[in-house]
Amino acid sequence: MKKWLHYLFVGTAVILISFLVACSGDSGEETSSGNDDGAEANDDAVTLEFWRAEDIGRADFEVFMDVVEKFNEEHPDIELQVNTTPHADYRTRLNTQAAGGQLPDIFQVWPGAELQPLVDGGVVQPINDITSYWTEETGLLDEEDFEDFSINGDAYAVPANTNPTHMIFYDEDMLADAGFDSFPETYDEFLQLVDELKANDITPIALGNSDAWVLQSVYISTIADRFTGNDFLEGVANGERAFTDDDFVQSLGVIEELVNKEAFNADLNTIDSSQMIDYFVQGRTAMVIDGNWGLSAILENMPEDKNIGIATMPLNDKNTVSSVAGTGHAINSDLEGEELEAAHTFLKYVYNEELWEGLISVGRPIIANVDIPDDADIHPLTEEMLEVIADTKPAPVYDATLTPAVNDQLENELQSITVGGSTPEEAAENIQRVAESEME
Repeated sequence: MKKWLHYLFVGTAVILISFLVACSGDSGEETSSGNDDGAEANDDAVTLEFWRAEDIGRADFEVFMDVVEKFNEEHPDIELQVNTTPHADYRTRLNTQAAGGQLPDIFQVWPGAELQPLVDGGVVQPINDITSYWTEETGLLDEEDFEDFSINGDAYAVPANTNPTHMIFYDEDMLADAGFDSFPETYDEFLQLVDELKANDITPIALGNSDAWVLQSVYISTIADRFTGNDFLEGVANGERAFTDDDFVQSLGVIEELVNKEAFNADLNTIDSSQMIDYFVQGRTAMVIDGNWGLSAILENMPEDKNIGIATMPLNDKNTVSSVAGTGHAINSDLEGEELEAAHTFLKYVYNEELWEGLISVGRPIIANVDIPDDADIHPLTEEMLEVIADTKPAPVYDATLTPAVNDQLENELQSITVGGSTPEEAAENIQRVAESEME
């Protein structure tokens, strides 16, 4: 059995997420479903409300929801009321409902800095009573696999997959026309590629940063680690390191350098991450840098004659890639008795071989001890990406590690660098100022 990727999560100080946001939970954008397939309702059924962010069109979302639907069909004694919210709105809805003490019975959560406020607020409960199902009864997971969803030794969700957040997808023919028969092996060669593509009137890299997280999660989380090393954020948290340290400032300089070379599309701050994939697939750019999830959208829409390769940034002779556990599902702290038992039944049913084999089949690197199914129809690009991932070492993703306030400042400063509003030095000072205020 082989795990495709396991990463080291660097812990750091966290604070409660600010809940001063407008409630979007009742905007009418959510969709709901339950055991309403025409069968007679079971008046004795235990009712559970289940929330998840909606990603229509993403293969991994469809895989998960297929397993949820199968659970509904096979458990007439549990009425699962499924309620989905568009991904862009889900966090706002979750945080708002958490602040008002109105969370559902089971709901999607993120690890690390985003889970901590829910634990501190007492709105989720540990699942320690059932983790042995995966670690001992089935052997699907190891005890350390729960670390990323654990706070103070208590596990709160089951990990499904890992998310390497930095992959470079490139058009092999465009690179060949620019004189590169293979992807650059050094950063200097990478910059030369950018210059050659520009000389051929080709935009080198598609970037959609309108939501600000892309430059943080996809770019700087990996780029900075190549300069600072894995222990940098931990050092910032305990006061031994600072964002104004030269190595971190140099990582911000990479973003400035690429901007100055006009490596990106001019509308980089007005299009989103889906649109940047479209730019690449349509042949408007030679490359796009995205998380591993970007491949499914590329495969769904790319022309048959498009030849694509996959790589990571060749920088500082290191091959670390920022990675974070995918989302999990937590249980409301108010649940007890038969409702809690039903929630445990749901988690044990969903997080099993069928889910993990399905995720592998659509190219998601999983965290479980599950092999690729013999009958899986896996695209060669998916296999290539998994091989690239297996060849890397993990690095922390900033938004899964930093407090929300520091991460927001980081994302703002990265956008500011792209429009010439801040130098790397000025951006680093502004980020450090917020970090220090968080520690007071």
